[in-house]
Amino acid sequence: MSLSKLHPTKIAEICNGYWLNEDIPQFAFHHVVIDSRQMAGNSLFIALKGAHKDGHDFLASLADHPEYGAMVNKPDPEINLPQLVVADVEASFQALAKFVAHNSRARKIAITGSVGKTGTKDMIADMLAVAGKVHATKGNLNNHLGVPLTVSNMPEHNDFLVAEMGMNSAGEITLLSEIVRPDIAIITRISNTHAAFFNNLSEIAEAKAEIFLGADAFGTAILPRDDEFYSQLAGSARLSGLKNIISFGTDEDSTIRLENMEVQEQGLEITASLPHPQTQGMRQIVSFTLGMRAKHYAVNALCALAVAYALKLDLAPLLPAFAQMREGTGRGRVHQLHYAERELTLIDDSYNASPASMQAALAAAASYNAENLLIIASDMLELGAAEIAEHKALAPAIETAKAKSVIAIGPLMQSCCQHLPEAISATYFADAKAAYTAFDKDLVAMIGAADLILIKGSHGSGAHKISAYLLDRLSGKHNGPSTPMRGVYHAA
Repeated sequence: MSLSKLHPTKIAEICNGYWLNEDIPQFAFHHVVIDSRQMAGNSLFIALKGAHKDGHDFLASLADHPEYGAMVNKPDPEINLPQLVVADVEASFQALAKFVAHNSRARKIAITGSVGKTGTKDMIADMLAVAGKVHATKGNLNNHLGVPLTVSNMPEHNDFLVAEMGMNSAGEITLLSEIVRPDIAIITRISNTHAAFFNNLSEIAEAKAEIFLGADAFGTAILPRDDEFYSQLAGSARLSGLKNIISFGTDEDSTIRLENMEVQEQGLEITASLPHPQTQGMRQIVSFTLGMRAKHYAVNALCALAVAYALKLDLAPLLPAFAQMREGTGRGRVHQLHYAERELTLIDDSYNASPASMQAALAAAASYNAENLLIIASDMLELGAAEIAEHKALAPAIETAKAKSVIAIGPLMQSCCQHLPEAISATYFADAKAAYTAFDKDLVAMIGAADLILIKGSHGSGAHKISAYLLDRLSGKHNGPSTPMRGVYHAA
Protein backbone atom coordinates (compact mmCIF):
# COMPACT_ATOMS: atom_id res chain seq x y z
CA MET A 1 0.00 0.00 0.00
CA SER A 2 1.17 3.51 -0.84
CA LEU A 3 -0.45 6.93 -1.01
CA SER A 4 -0.51 6.77 -4.81
CA LYS A 5 -2.89 3.78 -4.65
CA LEU A 6 -5.53 5.77 -2.77
CA HIS A 7 -8.15 7.60 -4.82
CA PRO A 8 -8.82 11.14 -3.52
CA THR A 9 -12.34 10.05 -2.52
CA LYS A 10 -10.82 7.25 -0.44
CA ILE A 11 -8.45 9.72 1.20
CA ALA A 12 -11.46 11.88 2.11
CA GLU A 13 -13.16 8.84 3.62
CA ILE A 14 -10.08 7.91 5.67
CA CYS A 15 -9.77 11.48 6.94
CA ASN A 16 -13.50 11.82 7.59
CA GLY A 17 -13.60 14.89 5.36
CA TYR A 18 -14.88 16.15 1.99
CA TRP A 19 -13.51 17.90 -1.08
CA LEU A 20 -14.62 21.54 -1.16
CA ASN A 21 -17.23 22.22 -3.87
CA GLU A 22 -16.80 18.59 -4.93
CA ASP A 23 -13.56 19.60 -6.60
CA ILE A 24 -12.15 16.08 -6.50
CA PRO A 25 -8.64 15.77 -7.99
CA GLN A 26 -8.50 13.62 -11.08
CA PHE A 27 -5.05 12.37 -10.24
CA ALA A 28 -3.39 10.31 -7.51
CA PHE A 29 -1.23 11.95 -4.88
CA HIS A 30 2.35 10.73 -4.76
CA HIS A 31 3.67 12.91 -1.95
CA VAL A 32 2.55 14.46 1.30
CA VAL A 33 4.33 17.62 2.47
CA ILE A 34 3.98 19.89 5.49
CA ASP A 35 6.20 22.62 4.02
CA SER A 36 4.69 24.34 0.97
CA ARG A 37 8.18 25.02 -0.39
CA GLN A 38 8.66 21.28 -0.88
CA MET A 39 5.69 20.80 -3.19
CA ALA A 40 6.38 18.76 -6.30
CA GLY A 41 4.16 17.01 -8.84
CA ASN A 42 1.06 15.30 -7.40
CA SER A 43 1.57 16.62 -3.87
CA LEU A 44 -0.91 16.96 -1.01
CA PHE A 45 -0.09 19.87 1.28
CA ILE A 46 -1.01 19.38 4.94
CA ALA A 47 -2.01 22.85 6.19
CA LEU A 48 -0.93 22.57 9.81
CA LYS A 49 -1.11 25.42 12.28
CA GLY A 50 2.18 25.80 14.15
CA ALA A 51 3.36 28.00 16.98
CA HIS A 52 4.46 30.75 14.61
CA LYS A 53 2.92 30.00 11.20
CA ASP A 54 -0.35 28.67 9.85
CA GLY A 55 -0.18 26.48 6.75
CA HIS A 56 -3.44 27.96 5.55
CA ASP A 57 -1.59 31.24 4.91
CA PHE A 58 0.32 29.55 2.08
CA LEU A 59 -2.63 28.09 0.17
CA ALA A 60 -2.75 30.98 -2.29
CA SER A 61 0.83 30.26 -3.36
CA LEU A 62 -0.30 26.80 -4.50
CA ALA A 63 -3.24 28.00 -6.58
CA ASP A 64 -3.72 27.16 -10.25
CA HIS A 65 -1.29 24.25 -10.17
CA PRO A 66 -2.93 21.27 -11.90
CA GLU A 67 -1.37 18.58 -9.64
CA TYR A 68 -1.58 20.13 -6.18
CA GLY A 69 -4.08 19.68 -3.37
CA ALA A 70 -4.33 20.62 0.29
CA MET A 71 -5.79 19.23 3.51
CA VAL A 72 -7.39 22.10 5.44
CA ASN A 73 -9.80 22.91 8.21
CA LYS A 74 -10.28 26.52 7.09
CA PRO A 75 -11.26 26.22 3.40
CA ASP A 76 -11.00 29.22 1.09
CA PRO A 77 -13.36 28.94 -1.91
CA GLU A 78 -11.61 31.90 -3.58
CA ILE A 79 -8.42 29.89 -4.08
CA ASN A 80 -8.28 27.67 -7.17
CA LEU A 81 -6.93 24.60 -5.41
CA PRO A 82 -8.55 21.26 -4.52
CA GLN A 83 -9.10 21.42 -0.76
CA LEU A 84 -9.85 18.40 1.43
CA VAL A 85 -11.80 19.83 4.36
CA VAL A 86 -11.39 18.05 7.70
CA ALA A 87 -12.24 18.87 11.31
CA ASP A 88 -8.66 18.46 12.61
CA VAL A 89 -5.78 18.60 10.12
CA GLU A 90 -3.20 17.01 12.40
CA ALA A 91 -5.45 14.12 13.47
CA SER A 92 -6.57 13.49 9.88
CA PHE A 93 -2.97 13.52 8.67
CA GLN A 94 -2.13 10.91 11.29
CA ALA A 95 -5.18 8.83 10.32
CA LEU A 96 -4.03 8.83 6.69
CA ALA A 97 -0.54 7.66 7.70
CA LYS A 98 -2.05 4.97 9.92
CA PHE A 99 -4.13 3.61 7.03
CA VAL A 100 -1.08 3.48 4.74
CA ALA A 101 1.03 1.71 7.37
CA HIS A 102 -1.62 -0.80 8.41
CA ASN A 103 -2.30 -1.80 4.82
CA SER A 104 1.34 -2.05 3.77
CA ARG A 105 3.04 -5.38 3.12
CA ALA A 106 6.37 -3.95 4.22
CA ARG A 107 7.99 -5.33 7.36
CA LYS A 108 7.83 -2.44 9.81
CA ILE A 109 10.61 -1.73 12.28
CA ALA A 110 10.12 0.99 14.90
CA ILE A 111 12.97 2.26 17.06
CA THR A 112 13.17 4.49 20.12
CA GLY A 113 15.52 5.01 23.05
CA SER A 114 17.17 7.75 25.06
CA VAL A 115 20.34 7.67 22.97
CA GLY A 116 21.53 5.97 19.79
CA LYS A 117 18.22 5.70 17.99
CA THR A 118 19.12 7.77 14.90
CA GLY A 119 22.50 6.12 14.36
CA THR A 120 21.04 2.66 14.90
CA LYS A 121 18.13 3.45 12.61
CA ASP A 122 20.58 4.37 9.86
CA MET A 123 22.58 1.18 10.45
CA ILE A 124 19.45 -0.95 10.20
CA ALA A 125 18.33 0.81 7.03
CA ASP A 126 21.74 0.44 5.37
CA MET A 127 21.90 -3.26 6.32
CA LEU A 128 18.38 -4.04 5.11
CA ALA A 129 19.02 -2.26 1.80
CA VAL A 130 21.05 -5.33 0.86
CA ALA A 131 17.96 -7.52 1.32
CA GLY A 132 15.28 -5.31 -0.27
CA LYS A 133 13.79 -1.85 -0.72
CA VAL A 134 13.94 0.25 2.43
CA HIS A 135 12.06 3.40 3.41
CA ALA A 136 13.39 5.03 6.58
CA THR A 137 13.01 8.17 8.65
CA LYS A 138 15.05 11.00 7.19
CA GLY A 139 17.20 12.82 9.71
CA ASN A 140 15.30 12.85 12.97
CA LEU A 141 11.72 13.35 11.75
CA ASN A 142 10.59 11.26 14.68
CA ASN A 143 7.70 13.10 16.33
CA HIS A 144 3.91 13.36 15.92
CA LEU A 145 4.40 14.99 12.52
CA GLY A 146 7.64 13.39 11.36
CA VAL A 147 6.46 9.79 11.76
CA PRO A 148 3.22 10.26 9.76
CA LEU A 149 5.21 12.19 7.15
CA THR A 150 7.65 9.28 6.83
CA VAL A 151 4.89 6.68 6.66
CA SER A 152 2.66 8.58 4.24
CA ASN A 153 5.52 8.94 1.76
CA MET A 154 6.43 5.26 1.80
CA PRO A 155 6.77 4.14 -1.84
CA GLU A 156 4.89 1.30 -3.43
CA HIS A 157 6.48 -2.17 -3.43
CA ASN A 158 8.51 -1.32 -0.34
CA ASP A 159 10.01 -4.25 1.61
CA PHE A 160 11.00 -2.56 4.87
CA LEU A 161 9.94 0.51 6.81
CA VAL A 162 12.34 1.75 9.52
CA ALA A 163 10.68 4.44 11.63
CA GLU A 164 12.39 6.35 14.42
CA MET A 165 10.21 7.52 17.33
CA GLY A 166 11.12 10.28 19.76
CA MET A 167 9.35 11.86 22.71
CA ASN A 168 9.47 14.53 25.38
CA SER A 169 6.61 13.28 27.53
CA ALA A 170 4.55 10.21 28.36
CA GLY A 171 1.91 9.22 25.82
CA GLU A 172 3.71 10.48 22.72
CA ILE A 173 5.17 7.15 21.63
CA THR A 174 1.83 5.38 22.10
CA LEU A 175 0.40 7.51 19.29
CA LEU A 176 3.38 6.86 17.01
CA SER A 177 3.38 3.12 17.64
CA GLU A 178 -0.33 2.88 16.90
CA ILE A 179 0.24 4.70 13.60
CA VAL A 180 3.02 2.35 12.46
CA ARG A 181 1.93 -0.94 14.09
CA PRO A 182 5.50 -2.28 14.03
CA ASP A 183 6.42 -5.90 13.45
CA ILE A 184 9.64 -5.21 15.36
CA ALA A 185 9.81 -2.70 18.22
CA ILE A 186 13.28 -1.64 19.39
CA ILE A 187 14.53 0.24 22.43
CA THR A 188 18.22 1.18 22.21
CA ARG A 189 18.95 2.34 25.75
CA ILE A 190 17.46 4.17 28.73
CA SER A 191 19.29 7.23 30.06
CA ASN A 192 18.43 10.59 31.56
CA THR A 193 17.95 12.43 28.30
CA HIS A 194 14.89 14.68 28.75
CA ALA A 195 15.06 14.04 32.51
CA ALA A 196 13.50 17.48 33.01
CA PHE A 197 10.17 16.03 31.87
CA PHE A 198 10.20 12.96 34.17
CA ASN A 199 10.70 12.23 37.85
CA ASN A 200 13.11 9.34 37.39
CA LEU A 201 14.66 6.94 34.87
CA SER A 202 12.00 4.31 35.49
CA GLU A 203 9.38 6.75 34.20
CA ILE A 204 11.49 7.32 31.09
CA ALA A 205 11.71 3.55 30.58
CA GLU A 206 7.94 3.28 30.96
CA ALA A 207 7.39 6.00 28.39
CA LYS A 208 9.79 4.37 25.91
CA ALA A 209 8.02 1.02 26.45
CA GLU A 210 4.90 2.57 24.91
CA ILE A 211 6.42 1.49 21.60
CA PHE A 212 5.09 -2.01 22.35
CA LEU A 213 1.47 -0.85 22.68
CA GLY A 214 0.88 -0.55 18.96
CA ALA A 215 3.04 -3.49 17.93
CA ASP A 216 1.69 -6.40 15.95
CA ALA A 217 0.47 -9.19 18.25
CA PHE A 218 2.93 -11.61 16.61
CA GLY A 219 5.74 -9.06 16.66
CA THR A 220 9.15 -8.94 18.28
CA ALA A 221 10.70 -6.72 20.93
CA ILE A 222 14.44 -6.01 20.66
CA LEU A 223 15.96 -4.77 23.92
CA PRO A 224 19.37 -3.73 25.36
CA ARG A 225 20.42 -6.57 27.69
CA ASP A 226 23.07 -4.46 29.46
CA ASP A 227 20.58 -1.76 30.43
CA GLU A 228 19.62 -1.56 34.10
CA PHE A 229 15.97 -1.34 33.04
CA TYR A 230 16.05 -4.44 30.84
CA SER A 231 13.74 -6.41 33.14
CA GLN A 232 11.22 -3.57 33.26
CA LEU A 233 11.29 -3.21 29.47
CA ALA A 234 10.94 -6.97 28.93
CA GLY A 235 8.03 -7.06 31.36
CA SER A 236 6.31 -4.22 29.52
CA ALA A 237 6.77 -6.04 26.22
CA ARG A 238 5.18 -9.19 27.62
CA LEU A 239 2.27 -7.24 29.12
CA SER A 240 1.69 -5.77 25.66
CA GLY A 241 1.35 -9.29 24.26
CA LEU A 242 4.80 -9.67 22.69
CA LYS A 243 6.14 -13.14 23.38
CA ASN A 244 9.25 -12.94 21.20
CA ILE A 245 11.97 -10.92 22.95
CA ILE A 246 15.48 -10.62 21.51
CA SER A 247 18.26 -8.91 23.44
CA PHE A 248 21.62 -7.49 22.43
CA GLY A 249 24.72 -6.47 24.36
CA THR A 250 27.73 -7.77 26.24
CA ASP A 251 25.79 -9.58 28.96
CA GLU A 252 26.19 -13.36 29.05
CA ASP A 253 22.45 -13.80 28.49
CA SER A 254 22.25 -11.53 25.42
CA THR A 255 20.62 -13.17 22.40
CA ILE A 256 23.03 -11.25 20.17
CA ARG A 257 26.22 -11.04 22.22
CA LEU A 258 29.40 -9.04 21.69
CA GLU A 259 32.35 -11.42 22.02
CA ASN A 260 35.24 -9.19 21.01
CA MET A 261 35.94 -5.74 19.60
CA GLU A 262 39.15 -4.10 18.42
CA VAL A 263 39.69 -0.54 17.20
CA GLN A 264 41.51 -0.48 13.88
CA GLU A 265 42.36 2.30 11.45
CA GLN A 266 39.43 1.37 9.21
CA GLY A 267 36.97 1.10 12.10
CA LEU A 268 35.91 -1.59 14.55
CA GLU A 269 36.63 -5.27 14.10
CA ILE A 270 33.67 -6.97 15.77
CA THR A 271 33.05 -10.58 16.72
CA ALA A 272 29.56 -11.50 17.89
CA SER A 273 27.62 -14.67 18.63
CA LEU A 274 23.95 -15.51 18.22
CA PRO A 275 21.73 -18.61 18.27
CA HIS A 276 22.50 -21.03 15.48
CA PRO A 277 19.66 -21.02 12.93
CA GLN A 278 19.67 -24.80 12.42
CA THR A 279 21.00 -26.27 15.66
CA GLN A 280 19.00 -25.61 18.81
CA GLY A 281 21.08 -24.72 21.84
CA MET A 282 24.17 -23.92 19.76
CA ARG A 283 25.56 -20.50 18.86
CA GLN A 284 27.21 -19.28 15.70
CA ILE A 285 30.07 -16.80 15.52
CA VAL A 286 30.10 -13.90 13.06
CA SER A 287 32.95 -11.45 12.47
CA PHE A 288 32.74 -8.22 10.50
CA THR A 289 34.17 -4.74 10.12
CA LEU A 290 32.18 -1.66 11.10
CA GLY A 291 33.38 1.53 9.43
CA MET A 292 33.16 3.56 12.66
CA ARG A 293 35.73 3.87 15.45
CA ALA A 294 33.72 4.77 18.56
CA LYS A 295 33.17 1.66 20.68
CA HIS A 296 29.52 2.36 21.46
CA TYR A 297 28.72 1.84 17.78
CA ALA A 298 29.53 -1.85 18.22
CA VAL A 299 26.44 -2.30 20.40
CA ASN A 300 24.36 -0.42 17.83
CA ALA A 301 25.59 -2.89 15.22
CA LEU A 302 24.45 -5.77 17.44
CA CYS A 303 20.99 -4.20 17.50
CA ALA A 304 20.98 -4.18 13.70
CA LEU A 305 22.01 -7.84 13.69
CA ALA A 306 19.11 -8.54 16.04
CA VAL A 307 16.75 -7.14 13.40
CA ALA A 308 18.21 -9.45 10.77
CA TYR A 309 17.90 -12.37 13.18
CA ALA A 310 14.26 -11.49 13.94
CA LEU A 311 13.49 -11.31 10.22
CA LYS A 312 15.26 -14.66 9.65
CA LEU A 313 17.56 -13.12 7.04
CA ASP A 314 20.78 -14.74 5.87
CA LEU A 315 23.55 -12.78 7.58
CA ALA A 316 26.34 -13.57 5.11
CA PRO A 317 25.32 -11.05 2.41
CA LEU A 318 24.44 -8.41 5.02
CA LEU A 319 27.72 -8.25 6.97
CA PRO A 320 29.84 -6.53 4.26
CA ALA A 321 27.45 -3.55 4.39
CA PHE A 322 28.71 -2.63 7.89
CA ALA A 323 32.18 -1.83 6.55
CA GLN A 324 30.68 0.92 4.39
CA MET A 325 28.76 2.57 7.21
CA ARG A 326 29.89 5.96 8.52
CA GLU A 327 28.82 8.27 11.31
CA GLY A 328 26.00 10.66 10.43
CA THR A 329 26.52 14.40 10.12
CA GLY A 330 27.10 15.83 13.57
CA ARG A 331 26.95 12.38 15.13
CA GLY A 332 30.61 11.55 15.54
CA ARG A 333 31.68 12.02 11.94
CA VAL A 334 35.45 12.28 11.63
CA HIS A 335 37.01 14.96 9.40
CA GLN A 336 40.67 14.96 8.42
CA LEU A 337 41.74 18.57 7.91
CA HIS A 338 44.93 20.47 7.17
CA TYR A 339 45.61 23.53 9.27
CA ALA A 340 48.69 25.67 9.90
CA GLU A 341 50.92 23.21 8.05
CA ARG A 342 49.81 20.26 10.16
CA GLU A 343 47.20 17.56 10.02
CA LEU A 344 44.19 18.03 12.25
CA THR A 345 41.37 15.60 13.07
CA LEU A 346 37.94 17.00 13.99
CA ILE A 347 35.24 14.78 15.49
CA ASP A 348 31.90 16.45 14.83
CA ASP A 349 29.52 15.05 17.45
CA SER A 350 27.70 18.34 17.78
CA TYR A 351 24.16 17.40 16.79
CA ASN A 352 22.98 16.81 20.36
CA ALA A 353 24.16 15.61 23.76
CA SER A 354 23.12 13.76 26.88
CA PRO A 355 25.25 12.49 29.78
CA ALA A 356 25.48 9.04 28.21
CA SER A 357 26.35 10.28 24.73
CA MET A 358 28.83 12.80 26.13
CA GLN A 359 30.65 10.04 28.02
CA ALA A 360 30.69 7.89 24.87
CA ALA A 361 32.08 10.76 22.79
CA LEU A 362 34.86 11.40 25.31
CA ALA A 363 35.76 7.71 25.31
CA ALA A 364 35.88 7.76 21.50
CA ALA A 365 38.20 10.77 21.53
CA ALA A 366 40.45 9.04 24.07
CA SER A 367 40.93 6.09 21.70
CA TYR A 368 42.88 8.34 19.31
CA ASN A 369 45.70 8.86 21.84
CA ALA A 370 46.15 12.39 20.54
CA GLU A 371 49.03 14.58 21.70
CA ASN A 372 46.88 17.69 22.03
CA LEU A 373 43.16 17.01 22.43
CA LEU A 374 40.92 20.09 22.43
CA ILE A 375 37.35 19.58 23.62
CA ILE A 376 34.73 22.15 22.62
CA ALA A 377 31.61 21.43 24.64
CA SER A 378 28.34 23.31 25.11
CA ASP A 379 25.73 22.72 27.79
CA MET A 380 23.68 19.53 27.94
CA LEU A 381 20.04 20.62 28.20
CA GLU A 382 16.76 19.21 29.56
CA LEU A 383 18.39 17.46 32.53
CA GLY A 384 16.20 19.04 35.19
CA ALA A 385 17.43 19.16 38.79
CA ALA A 386 20.40 16.92 37.95
CA GLU A 387 21.95 19.32 35.44
CA ILE A 388 24.77 20.61 37.67
CA ALA A 389 25.68 17.14 38.96
CA GLU A 390 25.66 15.64 35.46
CA HIS A 391 28.00 18.32 34.14
CA LYS A 392 30.36 17.95 37.08
CA ALA A 393 30.42 14.20 36.42
CA LEU A 394 32.03 14.83 33.02
CA ALA A 395 35.26 16.11 34.56
CA PRO A 396 36.81 12.68 35.28
CA ALA A 397 36.06 11.51 31.72
CA ILE A 398 37.66 14.65 30.29
CA GLU A 399 40.75 13.99 32.40
CA THR A 400 40.80 10.31 31.38
CA ALA A 401 40.65 11.35 27.73
CA LYS A 402 43.90 13.27 28.40
CA ALA A 403 42.50 16.52 27.07
CA LYS A 404 44.99 19.38 27.02
CA SER A 405 42.38 22.11 26.74
CA VAL A 406 38.64 22.68 26.98
CA ILE A 407 36.48 25.41 25.51
CA ALA A 408 33.29 25.51 27.57
CA ILE A 409 30.15 27.11 26.18
CA GLY A 410 27.40 27.91 28.67
CA PRO A 411 27.17 28.13 32.47
CA LEU A 412 26.66 24.39 32.97
CA MET A 413 29.84 23.44 31.15
CA GLN A 414 31.60 26.14 33.13
CA SER A 415 30.61 24.28 36.29
CA CYS A 416 32.24 21.17 34.82
CA CYS A 417 35.49 23.03 34.13
CA GLN A 418 35.69 24.15 37.74
CA HIS A 419 36.37 20.50 38.63
CA LEU A 420 39.14 19.94 36.10
CA PRO A 421 42.79 19.73 37.19
CA GLU A 422 44.94 22.82 36.61
CA ALA A 423 46.92 20.96 33.94
CA ILE A 424 43.90 21.17 31.61
CA SER A 425 43.50 24.66 30.20
CA ALA A 426 39.86 25.82 30.29
CA THR A 427 38.31 28.77 28.49
CA TYR A 428 34.72 29.80 29.15
CA PHE A 429 32.14 31.54 26.95
CA ALA A 430 28.65 32.50 28.03
CA ASP A 431 27.06 31.25 24.81
CA ALA A 432 27.78 30.06 21.27
CA LYS A 433 27.65 33.57 19.86
CA ALA A 434 30.47 34.70 22.15
CA ALA A 435 32.53 31.61 21.28
CA TYR A 436 31.91 32.15 17.58
CA THR A 437 33.14 35.74 17.84
CA ALA A 438 36.33 34.61 19.60
CA PHE A 439 37.06 31.98 16.92
CA ASP A 440 36.44 34.48 14.14
CA LYS A 441 38.72 37.03 15.81
CA ASP A 442 41.70 34.76 16.45
CA LEU A 443 41.36 31.23 15.10
CA VAL A 444 45.05 30.44 15.64
CA ALA A 445 44.92 31.23 19.35
CA MET A 446 41.65 29.34 19.88
CA ILE A 447 42.87 26.13 18.24
CA GLY A 448 46.36 26.38 19.68
CA ALA A 449 48.44 23.23 19.27
CA ALA A 450 45.44 20.90 18.98
CA ASP A 451 45.81 17.89 16.69
CA LEU A 452 42.39 16.46 17.64
CA ILE A 453 39.21 18.45 18.27
CA LEU A 454 36.03 16.97 19.71
CA ILE A 455 32.90 19.12 19.44
CA LYS A 456 29.90 18.05 21.51
CA GLY A 457 26.81 19.66 23.03
CA SER A 458 23.04 19.91 22.98
CA HIS A 459 21.52 21.42 19.87
CA GLY A 460 19.96 24.28 21.79
CA SER A 461 23.26 25.32 23.37
CA GLY A 462 24.96 25.77 20.03
CA ALA A 463 27.96 23.44 19.70
CA HIS A 464 26.82 22.69 16.14
CA LYS A 465 27.33 26.35 15.20
CA ILE A 466 31.00 26.20 16.16
CA SER A 467 31.38 22.91 14.32
CA ALA A 468 29.89 24.36 11.14
CA TYR A 469 32.19 27.38 11.40
CA LEU A 470 35.35 25.33 11.93
CA LEU A 471 34.57 22.89 9.16
CA ASP A 472 34.03 25.85 6.86
CA ARG A 473 37.25 27.62 7.88
CA LEU A 474 39.50 24.59 8.05
CA SER A 475 38.28 23.09 4.79
CA GLY A 476 39.54 26.09 2.85
CA LYS A 477 36.06 27.30 1.88
CA HIS A 478 36.18 30.42 4.02
CA ASN A 479 36.82 33.69 2.20
CA GLY A 480 37.52 36.15 4.97
CA PRO A 481 35.82 37.26 8.19
CA SER A 482 32.15 36.62 8.75
CA THR A 483 29.59 37.70 11.33
CA PRO A 484 27.81 35.33 13.72
CA MET A 485 24.40 36.18 12.32
CA ARG A 486 25.32 35.24 8.76
CA GLY A 487 24.46 31.61 8.15
CA VAL A 488 26.39 29.81 10.85
CA TYR A 489 24.89 31.44 13.93
CA HIS A 490 21.14 31.16 13.94
CA ALA A 491 18.29 30.37 16.26
CA ALA A 492 18.31 26.75 17.38
